[in-house]
Amino acid sequence: MPLKAAILIVSTTAARDPSTDAAGAVLKDVFAQDGDGKWEVVDTKIVPDIVLDIQREIKLWTDAAEAPSLIITTGGTGFAVSDSTPEV
Repeated sequence: MPLKAAILIVSTTAARDPSTDAAGAVLKDVFAQDGDGKWEVVDTKIVPDIVLDIQREIKLWTDAAEAPSLIITTGGTGFAVSDSTPEV
């Protein structure tokens, strides 16, 4: 039985237009190709770089009856005043 992974993409741009995101597909490929069949990506979400949105999504996953074994976050790499990912 594979371990479960979830991917959280933090990007205000991609939250508005998911077609701008490339990270989700790359991470899914890494799990599929390099995970040796030991991982299954069970969910991928895109949220804007807003503290409560990021926290809410992570809590939904961790509090679920079938919580993923691993949550990967990507994005939130900007250094604008509105970027809050590092603090979350």
